[in-house]
Amino acid sequence: MTYGLLTPDVPLGPFEGVAVTVWSAQGKRSKLHTKSSCSYLRSARVTEREVRLDATTVGRLCPQCTAYGSLARPGTALAIFMDAVTGLGLLYELDRCHEADEDSYSDEEVGQAASVLFRAASGSEENAPADGEEEVEDEAEGERWEELQEARHVRLTVFTEWLAALTSLTRVYQVLDLFPWLRSWAEAGVQRKADHLEALRAQAARLVAADSLVLAAAVAAMEEPGVPADDPAFALLGTPAEAAAKLTSLWRRWHSKVEDSWDYPREQEYLVHDLASGMSSRRKGYHPMLERARVLLSTWEEAARSIVAGQGGERVLVARVPGAALAERGSRGSLTDRLSEWEQGVLASFTVAVDWGARLAVTVRVPEPVAACLLSRQSVFAYEVLDQDTSTCVAVPEPSLGADEGLLPGVFDDTPVHGRRLLNAEHLRALRSTMPDAEQLYAVVGVGTGVEVVALSVLEQRCAAGWQGVILAGASDLPEALLETRLQAISAGEPVGASVWTARVYDPHDEAFGRSLSAVEGERVLVRLCEGRRDVGQALRSLVLARSVPDLRDLEAGGYDDRGHPRSPFTPDVERSAGDGAVGPGTL
Repeated sequence: MTYGLLTPDVPLGPFEGVAVTVWSAQGKRSKLHTKSSCSYLRSARVTEREVRLDATTVGRLCPQCTAYGSLARPGTALAIFMDAVTGLGLLYELDRCHEADEDSYSDEEVGQAASVLFRAASGSEENAPADGEEEVEDEAEGERWEELQEARHVRLTVFTEWLAALTSLTRVYQVLDLFPWLRSWAEAGVQRKADHLEALRAQAARLVAADSLVLAAAVAAMEEPGVPADDPAFALLGTPAEAAAKLTSLWRRWHSKVEDSWDYPREQEYLVHDLASGMSSRRKGYHPMLERARVLLSTWEEAARSIVAGQGGERVLVARVPGAALAERGSRGSLTDRLSEWEQGVLASFTVAVDWGARLAVTVRVPEPVAACLLSRQSVFAYEVLDQDTSTCVAVPEPSLGADEGLLPGVFDDTPVHGRRLLNAEHLRALRSTMPDAEQLYAVVGVGTGVEVVALSVLEQRCAAGWQGVILAGASDLPEALLETRLQAISAGEPVGASVWTARVYDPHDEAFGRSLSAVEGERVLVRLCEGRRDVGQALRSLVLARSVPDLRDLEAGGYDDRGHPRSPFTPDVERSAGDGAVGPGTL
């Protein structure tokens, strides 16, 4: 299955007329292929030629090459444009999350689910039976439980659809910010997505009680209270010290559940049964203990309500994503996957405006307890007080680092050096989002630093701090011819069946003494470690650039990617062979 195939109507902007290399069979109407090995190219006479990229060329592209091939070398502005627009990029996102499907719930169904949820939360079914009415039968109780579960399923589904639509629209705007000439072309599709997103947000807001979110915020602000360990009702828990430990544990579980939920605190009442774990329900004092524990939970809830009552008023906050960008290639999950359940409910219930600029900014008007909680908790969003007239409630958009022109040819190494454009953080994030091996070494030239070699993460930090410069070349840009001689020499001098690691020589008079510290030996070990794999070339290219650095610690990227792996400009085998001098004397 293929997604987001490039079509002739997509504006190419500054990439219109760029020379690209294609292969084709004989004939003016034959399909154009991005690689000579395409299985759809069956002609015996295949011609390689250079054509100008335009609507006509796009219309003649082979569907398979359009889906899986590339018109440009990875890491160039054109390659990033193609990756961001095709596949699972802009064209795919514009075609999803823009209307309700057969699995979506109508407003009437959402209203019914909200009625069930709030009726169950109030406890009216259980606590207010009519006079003389008999106890509810087990069958009726089971039906009511199934009804509640179905309502919860509706709420979860609506929130899932809303967050997916939010993520999708965010990705669309991120691409449009990099390539602004696409905005007018995509306007109709964007509006459809925005309208559907607002409809889903309104549905989600109906399924969450705003006052339950405020209570949760108040609970989050509460300090650990004293517990009635000496209460005779808790004698079954052991000594007063043991009872105190178990009741404190109950508080912590209750506190954790409530502060990250969109349900009322009373819906966590089931936690009291943890106190009776391993006890028989027939044991004397069992039920009084549970009842006393329920009263204790109610006391904590009342304390939270008193906090809410003492904090009136509202505040307007703006939530931004620090360094908002396309997710890294191979990233696990999206931005919204890292939002807590409570924060999802807050954004659904209290959002008053959204700015879809270079930095996603969501403006919320929230009660004071919620504002205090948002400003103090760790989140993927950075919250700040909006210092302006709260009647307008529109966030001041942050300046875009690339919105004026976008990602144009010359930002990376797809033009002569004299035509390069200054880098900014948006360009580097776009590079990271599309290139599978973006975390590598780059030769750069800066206004105040001159020519040097740095890792991508280091370059990102410098750009954020105001560094001005351009990329000269990445490790992957070095030509194959630069490595052929070294690979041939290593292969020719390697005995059949030789060990990867040579024996250490400790005799200073032996001619092999110190050989393990040489760059030649390090390269040999590296090639053997990468034997049979494609990354041997990239590993050697990294070494070529790294040898100009006097201290390898200057190349430390630091941090972790979205999958939790430590970032490094080298492949693991380079680091394994570094101890044998792969980079050269003086680098370790």
